[in-house]
Amino acid sequence: MESQQLMACAILVIVLVGIFGNTLSFILFSRPHMRSSSVNVLLCALSFFDFSLLTLSIPIFVIPNLDLWADDRSLSTYMAYILKMIYPINLMMQTCSVYIMVMITLERWVAVCRPLQVRVWCTPRKSRNAILVIIVSAFLYNFVRFFEYRFVATETGAIYEKWLRDPGTHRWYYVGYYTILYIVTHFLVPFSVMAFANGHVIVAMCKISKTRQMLTRQQQREQSTTVMLLIVTFVFAICNTLPFLLNVSESIFPTLFQDESTRGLAYWLNDLSNLLVVLNSGTTFIIYFTFSEKYRQTLIFILKNGCCATVSDYNNYTAMSRTASMRISSETGGQIQRQGSRMSNSSRSSDVLLKPIYMQKRSERFSSEYNERTCKHLAPFEDYKLPRLPNEKRKKKLHKMSAVEHRGMPEITITFSEDLPDGEPESPCQPC
Repeated sequence: MESQQLMACAILVIVLVGIFGNTLSFILFSRPHMRSSSVNVLLCALSFFDFSLLTLSIPIFVIPNLDLWADDRSLSTYMAYILKMIYPINLMMQTCSVYIMVMITLERWVAVCRPLQVRVWCTPRKSRNAILVIIVSAFLYNFVRFFEYRFVATETGAIYEKWLRDPGTHRWYYVGYYTILYIVTHFLVPFSVMAFANGHVIVAMCKISKTRQMLTRQQQREQSTTVMLLIVTFVFAICNTLPFLLNVSESIFPTLFQDESTRGLAYWLNDLSNLLVVLNSGTTFIIYFTFSEKYRQTLIFILKNGCCATVSDYNNYTAMSRTASMRISSETGGQIQRQGSRMSNSSRSSDVLLKPIYMQKRSERFSSEYNERTCKHLAPFEDYKLPRLPNEKRKKKLHKMSAVEHRGMPEITITFSEDLPDGEPESPCQPC
């Protein structure tokens, strides 16, 4: 009993921290300037479902394991209402959370591996439509969960007993829906899709990382977002592995939680799997804060200006922050320039020539490459002379006449010049 209370207290702490973090994330991702991105719409929905999942975890996983009950009858009555009314809603939120993670993974796959189609396939409107489809599907899929248990009225209150979940009376439901269909829809399909898509994304990012110096700031920001969501997906997979294995074990051994020899270990693993599920939902905001610059910037803006600030206020704030950062960088660059003013022109030019291509500035590298390509294309036209403009100085045509030495007379050379008419090209002088 003490270990269950300790596990309940640990779950409660994680739940409270997660509720705060997901509330903060929901406020941030629901801001107008954040809703313009499809992935932010999905992250906003994920924050809402994780918040709901954590809130419902308190009456399901925390309160029954605390020392708050006078006797077992009151606890049985409380669990009867929880399993009948609250537990199915919690499973709906869990289904929505799983498939929102699948949609986030597919969105990142399109953004990294199919960048030309990202503006067509990944739009905020399509993300909202996908969220609506997920909510409706989760409700229809888990609606039958309301009939897994039923109330049994007693003189001292109410107790619950298994109805559809009883493998003896409803074997088809226990094997078909509760075991096979649940494993396929909540583990095999989503984990296979996420593994396939994340594998492609990782390979593509390894290729992109080789040309990181050529990436723009927007592309680097997209790459940071992809890394952040990859970490979120990996944490999700790790935290949901034990519930998957426990569910498979229960389907293979139906008496796992009734047999005296395995009952203690089964309930301990069940509490640990609940802790991991709560941990996954309660720590996503820490990953957002660590890897997302825009998340941190929006958080600081909300803390300074409140939740009622408008988009124009945020734009002014980001413009002021950008101006301040540019001023700091310019001041730093001026100090470096003053310190390096003692260098000679020859040393500066030699430093540029000796600098490797990946260390040169992007403008220097691009201008040199442009000049090389331009000279290569203009090489066939080097001998072509354009006609003289009216304000240009008139050219003079030189005539040279020479006579070879004859009968002891010296060689005589006469040179005179005349103005060239407009449009007439120069021609070499012919010897006399």
